[in-house]
Amino acid sequence: MPDKSLCEVITKIRNVDVQKMDDKADHNTPVIFDFGANLEEADRSSEGVVLNFKMTMDTEPSIAKFVVEGTAKISGEEAEIEKLLSADPQTNVPFVFTRIYQTVYSVIFMLAGTVDIPYPSPALLKRPHVRTAYQAAAEVSSPATTA
Repeated sequence: MPDKSLCEVITKIRNVDVQKMDDKADHNTPVIFDFGANLEEADRSSEGVVLNFKMTMDTEPSIAKFVVEGTAKISGEEAEIEKLLSADPQTNVPFVFTRIYQTVYSVIFMLAGTVDIPYPSPALLKRPHVRTAYQAAAEVSSPATTA
């Protein structure tokens, strides 16, 4: 696991979209969340790496959809940056993804309350399913239920 003190990850959100598709739904409506994400390397220099990301969260039944897009700038020692970009052996998801998700989750949580739908669990990434490797794009899908 990378040493957090040797790398800095600055996450900047540039676009947020939420759609409530069922006006009758509220924060007590039972749903399953489906979370997906794409990570792409946008730039690499001696100062670090810049990643573009797009995270989506849908619900089943279809009552809401979230999309959050932005960038993450990773700076620090090159060896530690490479560790952050490598996949966690337990989840097969790049370590940096969890750091980005920590910022994105707070935005999704706030928006869920604002549009009165169930709050997603912060543990959505505990059992992720990776569809593609980091180099092309990290695709994560992790259903979680609320009730």
